[in-house]
Amino acid sequence: MNPAVVAIIKGGLGNQLFGYAAARAYALRSGRELWIDDRSGYHRDGYGRSYRLQRFPIAARPADPRFQLGDPKKLRHKWVRSLNKILPTHLRNYHAERSGQPAAGLIDFHSNRETIYLNGYWQDEACFSDFAAPIRQELDPPALKSPEDRELEREIEESCSVFLHIRRVRYSPRLGADYYQSSISAARQALADCCFEVFGDDIGWAREHLDFSGSPVRFHESGSDDELRDFRLMSRCRHAITANSSFSWWAAWLIDAPDKKVWFPQTPGWPVKAAARWTQVPNSLES
Repeated sequence: MNPAVVAIIKGGLGNQLFGYAAARAYALRSGRELWIDDRSGYHRDGYGRSYRLQRFPIAARPADPRFQLGDPKKLRHKWVRSLNKILPTHLRNYHAERSGQPAAGLIDFHSNRETIYLNGYWQDEACFSDFAAPIRQELDPPALKSPEDRELEREIEESCSVFLHIRRVRYSPRLGADYYQSSISAARQALADCCFEVFGDDIGWAREHLDFSGSPVRFHESGSDDELRDFRLMSRCRHAITANSSFSWWAAWLIDAPDKKVWFPQTPGWPVKAAARWTQVPNSLES
């Protein structure tokens, strides 16, 4: 068997993408195969989320059940994690993300074990920026199915489009209108003839609280349970105003426009870091 790294994937789509990107870069960096454990991280998911990366052209294979550690609160998984805390680094086969740990904590982890496990969100571009090109290809969102959506995608690609993402339902902390209003003003000043594409889980709030000062704006009322439609359309915009969410972080990161501008909250309330060259906008947070 070739040396392998097993990525324990968990969380919503954005965090799954972070988990994959960090593990994929680690595998390329260390000359290992990448396997995906798509079960262990969902034993106790309180939001009913599920694995979604099977819809993407990822370069990994499913981990055989014998290489899945199972429920993180049960004996096998807890025992492996605890044992690794006392082993010398080169003998460890389990590396978990720690709060506040810089990207170097993952990048500099070296083990002689044949199979190692990575468990974390790794919400920092530095964990995978050295392999950005292949990761962008592997995380290209699945194509849209309907002719109407494909025509909408073409319109978005051909305009000076700025996606604006709202995340408020069952979400805390939430961004206040001040952040969005400042970002809208900055986009209008920086981009001639820009138009706004508003996505999210509370379009009514956006209609009521945000002023686009006469710039064209289109509100996307999601009529589908498939969040990948919105994700695809957002990633086809030329510029972005993100929420404090890993979902819109990735939609912005995947935008393939050399002149793209991205506005990101200075204080997101989560341990997710702005990517290089993004503009960090002062913001308030609501509980």
